Amino acid sequence: MGEQVRDEVSAAPQRLPQWQSARRERIVAAALAALDELDYEQIQIRDVAQAAGVALGTLYRYFSSKEHLYSAVLLSWAEPAGRSLDDGSAEFDAVERIRVRIRRVVRAFERQPRLYKMQVSLHSAVDPQAKELLTEFARYSRSWLIADFAALGPARAADTAAMLWAVIAAMLTDAIIHRGRTMADVYRVADSFIDLVEPHLRELLRADQVLRDQQ
Repeated sequence: MGEQVRDEVSAAPQRLPQWQSARRERIVAAALAALDELDYEQIQIRDVAQAAGVALGTLYRYFSSKEHLYSAVLLSWAEPAGRSLDDGSAEFDAVERIRVRIRRVVRAFERQPRLYKMQVSLHSAVDPQAKELLTEFARYSRSWLIADFAALGPARAADTAAMLWAVIAAMLTDAIIHRGRTMADVYRVADSFIDLVEPHLRELLRADQVLRDQQ
């Protein structure tokens, strides 16, 4: 019976009653706050439970593992961060909007390097519930970029977004984890990638504008 309750709580957070949802959010907030002091590998789940004001067993009713908890942390962090990418971006055209948003993404990880290190560590997650949340994070984090590349067509927009994210991830890993690059290098290479795409993207945007003007 205890296993069933735990599975129901951890697998369907969107269907939790308000008091359980608030408790879950408190656990996630405590886990995120722990990254201000320690790297992911150094954090003990019992300390997160204590900071959240819950018993360790209670925490495990909501999260099946440390991987599951910190995958939820990553997704929780990404949602408000994603909304902030839109702040003031409407005044830019599609190309400049991509540049602005990418710089904001890089800056967010520059300000919270432990969170980026945690994301890299979670790539080897084996917990199925963690993998599910990480897949959701990847889909969410690319969706706005695919939308900005929409003029390229659905397939090419998705491919271009994937390539740009791969470039950014490689550069951030080298700068934050391996210390082989500077953050200035990350910004520069991201801009260089956009420079390669810009001529064709602007051509398609102009053609699309001409069609709209003729209608």
